[in-house]
Amino acid sequence: MYIRSLKVRDLRAVASARLELLHPGRVDGRSGADGTLPRPRFDNVNLILGVNGAGKSTLLDGIALGVLSPIIAQAGFRPHFLIRRGPLEKHADRATLDIDMVVHRQDGLKKGSEARRRVATSVERRGDVERIVGYDDSHPIWEGMFSEESPAFLIVGYGATRRVESSANVDTAARSRARQLRYERVASLFEEQFTLRPLTSWLPEWSSRNPGRHKQVVNLINRLSGEDVRFTGVLERGEYVFRTKRTDVPFSALSDGYKAFIGWVGDLLYHVCMGCPKGMKLVDNKGVVLVDEIDLHIHPKWQRTIIPTLARALPNMQFVFTSHSPLVVGTLERANIHLIETNRLGRPVLRRPDEEIYGLSADQILRSDVFGLESTRDPSFKAHLDALSGEAAIGDREAAMTFMRQVAQGQGAALPEEPSEPPEWVRRLAARST
Repeated sequence: MYIRSLKVRDLRAVASARLELLHPGRVDGRSGADGTLPRPRFDNVNLILGVNGAGKSTLLDGIALGVLSPIIAQAGFRPHFLIRRGPLEKHADRATLDIDMVVHRQDGLKKGSEARRRVATSVERRGDVERIVGYDDSHPIWEGMFSEESPAFLIVGYGATRRVESSANVDTAARSRARQLRYERVASLFEEQFTLRPLTSWLPEWSSRNPGRHKQVVNLINRLSGEDVRFTGVLERGEYVFRTKRTDVPFSALSDGYKAFIGWVGDLLYHVCMGCPKGMKLVDNKGVVLVDEIDLHIHPKWQRTIIPTLARALPNMQFVFTSHSPLVVGTLERANIHLIETNRLGRPVLRRPDEEIYGLSADQILRSDVFGLESTRDPSFKAHLDALSGEAAIGDREAAMTFMRQVAQGQGAALPEEPSEPPEWVRRLAARST
């Protein structure tokens, strides 16, 4: 299953929006509604950008709710404040989600390699109670959604507060009773306290149950984790050991960045493993992966490679990310990027960047229309530089020299012991001002 588009109305802060998504194998409209942009390097990646409160997380929630609505209301999820609220007289009574999706043989399709399905979901309010009204699930194509062992309709989501449950606290039976599996896969998008399954809760049994699949998981984690940490697949005192440049450490002793990343990747591989048909490689599974704040706790060095690594390692997964990092943005082309902006009426508007992004520096991206910053410097220091520039423009040689030093070296630039001659451009500027 892949998502072609999502249309939202009156969901949380989003009054109305339409999101066109890339997915593996999409030909028409591959780069947007008009299909005019060139094909990007990664046709399985979508990145949503916008200021805080613009509605990025809401769009991820909308995808999950729209796909899983036939079962999500009975799966442990209680809708709360999903319907957009404005001034009392402008309260909406319902929110709507319209999804255009592609289904495959993995989803139970009997004929052909793929087919399109359009489904509509609503969230309705009665008094203080909200309830989800799912789409008609009577067609045989939806049967796989009601089987926990089925590989059909794989959609997994990870919220910005994601964290892994302690190995000592895992109670698999209690987790199964609390939430239906398909809702559990997206629960961290909606529940801040929700914890992900640790590797130790499911991977050890695969070493004997299916050694080949166990090896695939170990190899995938290593491929995704980068060069600075390696997953050994070895258990010591109930914890998996990871090899860093300096020493071997248990999962609990890894940095927050590695724990956050390996935590959701391990959880994702659990859900892929559980439904993967016998004889199929894990990387051949199709599905949708939603990740809020993909750069969470990630060092800038890693931010420059994290999305390309995921896209290449899992080429049949459709990814939808959000981020605030220019280093993450710079690894993609504008065909992969969706900007959420607020119009003069305060409503979100989705569009692609006006200029190509791939290959620009972080500073250039921050000052492009993607982030729209006038400068990346501290506002007070920029005002100080502007003042020096103004003084230099009217012939103040000392201000010109100070400006150059501080532009190049920051506020800590040392004054020379003896004044030196200013460069030719400063002398010409001073001459024109006199």
